[in-house]
Amino acid sequence: MKKTVLLILVLNVALHVSLFALCVPILNYAEGWTTFYWDSHYLSYALYQYGVGEVVRQFFLQYFAHSIIGILMTMIVALLVAVLAMVIIRLFCKKTGWLYLSLVPSWLASVGLLALISPNGLSALTARFTPAGQQQTQYIEMSNMVRKQDWDGIIARCDEGGRVTNLLTQNFLNMALAEKGLLGQCLYDEPCIDIRSVYIDAIQNEDFAVLLSDIYYSMGHIAQSQRYAFELNEKKNDFSPRLLMRLVQTNIIYGQYAVAEKYIRWLEKTVYYKTWAMSQRRFLYHDDAVAKDAEYGVKRRCLITDNRFSGIKGLDDDLLHVARQTRGTVQCRTTLQYLGALYLLAHYNQQFVSLCDEFPEYQLTQQKYFADAYKKLKGGNRK
Repeated sequence: MKKTVLLILVLNVALHVSLFALCVPILNYAEGWTTFYWDSHYLSYALYQYGVGEVVRQFFLQYFAHSIIGILMTMIVALLVAVLAMVIIRLFCKKTGWLYLSLVPSWLASVGLLALISPNGLSALTARFTPAGQQQTQYIEMSNMVRKQDWDGIIARCDEGGRVTNLLTQNFLNMALAEKGLLGQCLYDEPCIDIRSVYIDAIQNEDFAVLLSDIYYSMGHIAQSQRYAFELNEKKNDFSPRLLMRLVQTNIIYGQYAVAEKYIRWLEKTVYYKTWAMSQRRFLYHDDAVAKDAEYGVKRRCLITDNRFSGIKGLDDDLLHVARQTRGTVQCRTTLQYLGALYLLAHYNQQFVSLCDEFPEYQLTQQKYFADAYKKLKGGNRK
């Protein structure tokens, strides 16, 4: 009997660890939207608004910010609950080993009880392997790669699936290509419809909003990146760690240190983001530290100097200002990749030619599709 119990415990642990391991990308993505904050006011609010079940879900979900830690926590909890379930059932069943109402062995009933602690894993498993969830899984995997700035991974992931016709996937792919300085080389390798292949400005759901914030940040358009992050974070009740991180970044870039500090305080109340949040404090109220930082210093140079509403003269005009203000940096190269692609897709032919002529050091005309367009348009101008 002891061997049977041990075998059942091992199978229980193996089952749940396998389940969570299969669904790590989905759980990691979900953790970016909501995590557990070690704060009494937050706990009171969460219990009142969502109930105990949601708080427990967030508690376990926080550990999936690191995949290995999440799986280890799953294994430990699965083992403890399996043991506890079997002990409780044995107390009720005593020596019979059977449940009178269900007519199943008590050890088998413990397996069923264990499933009650797996809402995260079961929902993620459903999302990963059902037809409706498979397309969402691809988005989730690439969204996680954006957080890690794994541009090569996004390009490789898109290459696996053949032709990329989905606009959302094209946005991910073209963002990765722009960051690598390859958008002009690969722009028409996939069927491009119009500028929506580079960015979709129509917010259809939360996925589009967070992607737009990432794309604008990549472009160097800090105002728009902050706008979408702020609006979506408000919708998520101010508790999305992924969006809070973006708001810390954009407010530091803008020099809005008091606002950035507010978001930092919240992130310091988490397990996974505490170290990152504390590291951002060195930038608060220290413009010199921001200017010297490899990321923030360049992103601050992206801020449009003249007093205007964001996008009032068009996104292309804003990006042209960003490129001119960051000339000589990698950010300028990335911005030019976006701007050149947008000019071609919008058929702004003269502006495209002028862009290539204005920034010769970036060799835009050496890239396949930019070169073809430049030669054709330049030849047409001569005629």
